[in-house]
Amino acid sequence: MDNTAQSTAPPWSVAHRIVFRFLCCYFLLYMAPDPPGRLDLVDVIPGGSWLANAYGGLWHKLVPWVAIHIFHLSGKATTYFPTGSGDTTLDYIENLLFAVFAVVAAVVWSLADRKRKDYRRLDSWLRLAVRYTLAFTMFTYGFAKVFPLQFQPPGFQKLTEPYGDFSPMGVLWSFMGASMAYTIFAGMCEVVGGTLLLFRRTTTLGAMVSFGVLLNIALLNFCYDVPVKLYSANLVLMAIFLAAPDLRRLLNFLVLNHRLKPVPPGRRWMRIGAVVFQVLFVGYFICSEIEGGWTAYKETYINPKRPPLYGLYDVESFMRNGQELPPSITDTARWREVLIEYPGYIGIRMMDDSPKGYSAEYDAAKNTVTLSVGADKSRKNVLAYSRPDADHVVLQGALGTDTVSIRLRKIDTSKFLLVNRGFHWINELPFNR
Repeated sequence: MDNTAQSTAPPWSVAHRIVFRFLCCYFLLYMAPDPPGRLDLVDVIPGGSWLANAYGGLWHKLVPWVAIHIFHLSGKATTYFPTGSGDTTLDYIENLLFAVFAVVAAVVWSLADRKRKDYRRLDSWLRLAVRYTLAFTMFTYGFAKVFPLQFQPPGFQKLTEPYGDFSPMGVLWSFMGASMAYTIFAGMCEVVGGTLLLFRRTTTLGAMVSFGVLLNIALLNFCYDVPVKLYSANLVLMAIFLAAPDLRRLLNFLVLNHRLKPVPPGRRWMRIGAVVFQVLFVGYFICSEIEGGWTAYKETYINPKRPPLYGLYDVESFMRNGQELPPSITDTARWREVLIEYPGYIGIRMMDDSPKGYSAEYDAAKNTVTLSVGADKSRKNVLAYSRPDADHVVLQGALGTDTVSIRLRKIDTSKFLLVNRGFHWINELPFNR
């Protein structure tokens, strides 16, 4: 907006100014660098991670202190540890601190700057930061679905696990992964929303598309207990913030059928700067996302690393110390199924349907696999494997204090209905099982 437009624009109301001050402080705190959590523009810049680590380290000292001394918490909830959750106790406390600090800052700001009539120029810069933060986030999650990496087809464990044992999050991940086409479509919607946010003229449309996509994601997170509730809720708030200035114009156009006045163009130097920024910074980020996604896609789908015994197996016979253990649902020592899907892990489903897992190390030269439980590498179980035919594998060796001989029969996973049902244009009857 040029100076003439700013000088003739009506002043903001007191409530408008107060709300803006709070949102400005809150978004700046929320979008600031935080290494293990949210995407931020500083960390995207090559070499910017050192600043993110330094700034994030300050919060990683303050937040646990508040948890211990203000909320009187103790134990694991007051420490940072590797986790895939964005809804930890410390995450909620950190978000609460953002809101509290924003309220305090807004109050001080309002008292110190109460004569100012508006913050249009600061608002334009804040909207720019929110736009690109939201756009880059949409790209990150979108390309993780366009190259279907976030949700992958159900593996052997999910194909054999009783549905009643699924967690709500497991149901969602399996639902999404069962259809690669839908996963890619969902990712394209996020990428489209992010792309529209990059341009000032399409910001409102991008905010509307992003709001619809993010609201659905947030509801899935809340309804299926996915621990990204805080993050997705804040992203929805960003989309609302970007669309809010044009809500009245949208109401006039879509509901009241009024003719709209065009929005005046921005300054020439800002338009040129935006083009340079988009070509260099945004181009670098998008190319990095595409290159990383394609590399991971090839490693996951085109040239996946398979263990020598890859497959899903039914246990035909299980001999322990020379004695055959007959199939029995009450026997917790006998294996029922063996799931070998990843190079470093072997999953077992026992006769009582309980899962068990071993870390696995293969020696292809000796045709042996060494099994260990969890991180305890001292308890090693060495089993020699052989293939009597294409459909069978025999494991022989030591398992704990016992000597075992286990005969496995390979299961054709393409016969699972979830895998082979496919798409049908015509259905004379619903096929709902």
